[in-house]
Amino acid sequence: MAMLRHRFRQHIRSQKVRIFFSAVAAFMGYGAWAFYVNHAYSLAISLKAAITQGSYSFVITLTMSWLMELLHQAFDTTRTRLPLTILITCLLLYTTSWGINALLGTPEIFMTILPGAVIGTLYTFSYGLALEKLSSKASAINSHRY
Repeated sequence: MAMLRHRFRQHIRSQKVRIFFSAVAAFMGYGAWAFYVNHAYSLAISLKAAITQGSYSFVITLTMSWLMELLHQAFDTTRTRLPLTILITCLLLYTTSWGINALLGTPEIFMTILPGAVIGTLYTFSYGLALEKLSSKASAINSHRY
């Protein structure tokens, strides 16, 4: 069990692995939710909804995670790195969601994007805090090497 935990910790330190698994988790979670809320219809409709929502969630999570990793590395000041990373990522999420819905003529844009914005904001905060924790551990390890 200790060996599995060690291997997991090694993999989670990899940027590509973190981003990919976050996107897969989003696909599974949102896809399952879409399937569930559409299960009263046919199996084909439920599967289509699951694949559609799951795919969108995969892409948006992949993009958000990649952007957060990029921004977190770009800002070198520890005091402003986390707030700026979260702020810029959330603004991109909100404006993209709002813009797509406005373009498609969604009448109740605010209420339509509210659940995704809340979950996306919580995800952004938790991912940002995890990046901070990983970078502080890496800094501690690097300072002990010298």
